[in-house]
Amino acid sequence: MSWVDRQVVTSVGLRLTEGVSIDLRGSLDSQAFLAIGDNVEITLGESHLRALRDQAATALRDMARVDAAEDVVGDAYHAGAQALTAADVARREAGAARAAGAGEQADLAERAAARAAEAAERAQTAARAAAQAMGQADEAAEAAWATASLAARAAGHRGPAVV
Repeated sequence: MSWVDRQVVTSVGLRLTEGVSIDLRGSLDSQAFLAIGDNVEITLGESHLRALRDQAATALRDMARVDAAEDVVGDAYHAGAQALTAADVARREAGAARAAGAGEQADLAERAAARAAEAAERAQTAARAAAQAMGQADEAAEAAWATASLAARAAGHRGPAVV
């Protein structure tokens, strides 16, 4: 913690739940105020607001991409689960068909069950690998942001440029 212009400067992390109110408003003295809930108010300058404006679209796009990726991974995992269920049913019905003397239909059902089980394993393996890769990418992104911030400060910039 350090003192700058009679203010305490430190690092603070907040996690806001969905119900917490936020309000951003300008004032007459070329400043803006970001109110969080009833007890937190942050004073921002014009450069801060411009940076937030530029970064907001990127952050929203990143969040949408993560949501889409999570949906795809979830869909792949669920498709695998459905294929396993179908394989179990096909195996059970193949046994009943064989017991009833319908060997050809039993063979077809057993081959279909084997293909479904293989596809299920591939889908669920891919989903697990994708989920792990997403976690690693998130960690790598955090490290890249941190080092980009250090590099920006070393270069005399306020923060990394956002594309």
